[in-house]
Amino acid sequence: MTTIPKVSSANEPGAPTPGTHWVVPVTGLTCASCVTRLEKALSKRPGVTSASVNLALETLDVALAADQPATVLPDWVAASGFGLQENERNLTVKNVTCASCINRIEKALLKMDGVFSATVNLANSQLQVRWYTGLVSLADIKNRLKQLNYPALPEAELAQTPAARTGHSLRPTLIAAALSLPMVVTMVASLLGANWMLPGWVQFALTTPVQFWLGWRFYVGAYHAVKNGSANMDVLVVMGTSAAYFYSLYLWLALGSGHLYFEASAVVISLILLGKWMEERAKRFAGDAIRKLMQLQPPNAQRWQGKELHTTPVTELVIGDEIQIHPGDTIAADGLILDGTTSVDEAMLTGESLPVSKAPGAVVMAGTHNGNGSVRVRVHSSPDQFRLKQIVQLVNDAQMKKPEIQKLVDQIAAVFVPVVILIAMLTLGLQWWLVSFDSALMAAVSVLVIACPCALGLATPTAIMAASGVGARRGVLIRDIDQLQVLAETDTIVFDKTGTLTVGRPTVALFRQWSAEGASGPTEHDAGLLGLIKAVQQKSQHPLAAAMVTYLADAQSPEQSFDFTNVSGQGVVARTEQDQLLIGNERLLTSHDLAIDPAFMAGAADHHSRVWVALNGQIRARFDISDLLRDDAQATITALHRAGIQTWMLSGDHAAAANAVAEQLSIDNVLANLLPEHKSQAIEQLKNKRRKVVMIGDGINDAPALAAADASIALGSGTDVAMDAAGLTLMRPELGLVLEAIQIAKKTRLKIQQNLFWAFIYNCIGIPLAAFGLLSPVIAGAAMAFSSVSVVSSSILLLTWNPKSPLAGKQTGPNKSAEPDKQAKAHQQTEPTRTPL
Repeated sequence: MTTIPKVSSANEPGAPTPGTHWVVPVTGLTCASCVTRLEKALSKRPGVTSASVNLALETLDVALAADQPATVLPDWVAASGFGLQENERNLTVKNVTCASCINRIEKALLKMDGVFSATVNLANSQLQVRWYTGLVSLADIKNRLKQLNYPALPEAELAQTPAARTGHSLRPTLIAAALSLPMVVTMVASLLGANWMLPGWVQFALTTPVQFWLGWRFYVGAYHAVKNGSANMDVLVVMGTSAAYFYSLYLWLALGSGHLYFEASAVVISLILLGKWMEERAKRFAGDAIRKLMQLQPPNAQRWQGKELHTTPVTELVIGDEIQIHPGDTIAADGLILDGTTSVDEAMLTGESLPVSKAPGAVVMAGTHNGNGSVRVRVHSSPDQFRLKQIVQLVNDAQMKKPEIQKLVDQIAAVFVPVVILIAMLTLGLQWWLVSFDSALMAAVSVLVIACPCALGLATPTAIMAASGVGARRGVLIRDIDQLQVLAETDTIVFDKTGTLTVGRPTVALFRQWSAEGASGPTEHDAGLLGLIKAVQQKSQHPLAAAMVTYLADAQSPEQSFDFTNVSGQGVVARTEQDQLLIGNERLLTSHDLAIDPAFMAGAADHHSRVWVALNGQIRARFDISDLLRDDAQATITALHRAGIQTWMLSGDHAAAANAVAEQLSIDNVLANLLPEHKSQAIEQLKNKRRKVVMIGDGINDAPALAAADASIALGSGTDVAMDAAGLTLMRPELGLVLEAIQIAKKTRLKIQQNLFWAFIYNCIGIPLAAFGLLSPVIAGAAMAFSSVSVVSSSILLLTWNPKSPLAGKQTGPNKSAEPDKQAKAHQQTEPTRTPL
């Protein structure tokens, strides 16, 4: 990457030098025609003096005119069908003290060319920043943060204790308290009627170190805030305590007697330091979930090299390495067991309370705890793709996301401090005019120090941190906080059938085959056909394909290669040099002008899923496949109905099979024979009826519906595509977790509402009381210091809460086949509605 010199042409660090070349990586380039297309498109743009694309390096070298900013490049490149390479980084930043700091950092970074996203979390001092490679560098971003007085911590410091990183240690608080204590004693004595005060010089000597040494951080923060044209909590503290300090200094030096207010300055700073220390401790506790997850990963693994074991850093493991897991070890990598049996405690990742038995061929995950067995494991994922790493990233991303309510709070916080300063000035003027200058000054100081933007800024992110921690502990991973809000309000839940309501381990119940002439029974060519079916289905991720592969385990796969095409919602098409093979449902056959003769339906059961095989335009086989319902499916649906939530099932299977499952589970509505796009259309129709729709699925064909729903939940046993499209992921394939997710969502929404209520009501009541002179600066400072602590502590209560599953203690019974049950139908309470699409 070419480094481009930067100047502050627009008074913004990171702005490009006008008229220079920019060399930026481009994504989506595949051939020479792409190069020509992009170069021509950019050359026609105003302000572009030259544009050259290097296909080998996948870079764009573009020269812009002096009056053309580089910020237009991402949109111009995107309009041509390509993209600029994106970077993302999470940084821990210092000196983030209140909601106003968030606004300053985000606005300043977003003004930098190339930065398109910046989000700050006040609860953990984390900054998530995204930028286009080549337009700005990480070094530029860090330099800008340093100029704002929010420096990013070096990597080495991240290993230190949280208190050491943030600078909120207890030592300054204790020193400030010791210096302030004598003045507190005299203040309390005067309230009790004693007319005794410390000499002025003693008060001065005690207060000055507190004001300018221990409180220096507030002056630094206020200076940088004002320098950058904003105001934050530091400005309020500095204005309030400095006014009390310098007025007391004037009274002491000029008059030599009278009441001094040094204690207001010293005690307020001491209380704020104490409050900040308590707040940091509470925030660290709220963020323990992600730290505990990160600590699960052992640093080293025992890797086999020949016949010897060597200790190897986990970061150096590669796919295919073989490692040994001893009894009691924490498993170091994701992999498959090659030799040995054991039981593994996976509670820390999936929430499963009982150890899971593992034998050769079973999957183990990094961070889980091995039992008494010793096993040899082949690593099947790179360290940055371990499931534990993905969970940590998901939880961290969820904590960095801002719900809509937080964006409104940030807008309020942006004007909060200036409004408070205005109120303080009005208080000073009115109280001076109506009462006295002493009373006016103390009232104004009280207004300044009681106002607390911190509580506003902490109300939502600390609740989100706690919720993501509870979810991770219970096996519910939250990716999208806004979807969590929808889940709390949902009135409609839509289920996929295969792999969601059923266990997703179907088996072939009946197999029928025909010769090329249509006669029933095998021929001498069937062995080759069955081998080809097996080879083709091995490339598919669909559960029905897995059932067919298992059934055809003894078939010999052909050696010739074939082209494989997945037809979404229908099946697969495979082509060799001589043959075309269709494997799928009735829609796939119909799309290739193949009609199903009634003779081919002989022996077919309505409740089975049917997979047809056609070779070169002739139907040659039929697989009838059955699956088992999840053992908690019935209880989950019943609990949802009891909560007033309407249930739907969308299935690509034929109507008879879908209706059989719906009848057994008492699902309200069922739609069958749906393509993936039809599922998403059905979701849109429900949303158009003003219903809050949650979609639950596990497969690739569920991704469009998951994306279309107001909120979506994927089963962790499903495909990566489904999990990427969903806002929440269940780490265990248990539908009962849906009920726990709803409880977590409702509890989180309530906690956010409570926190915001108290944060707003505190300021709405406290500021007027201070303005009317009803609160002394010391009381105001104490209230300010503990307001944010109370908000964070409220969120911590969420961490101690465990959702109670409505299925607890209920007998769900063994898995049932997904077919009609006469006794179940005799007691059926609600008949599902066969709604046409």
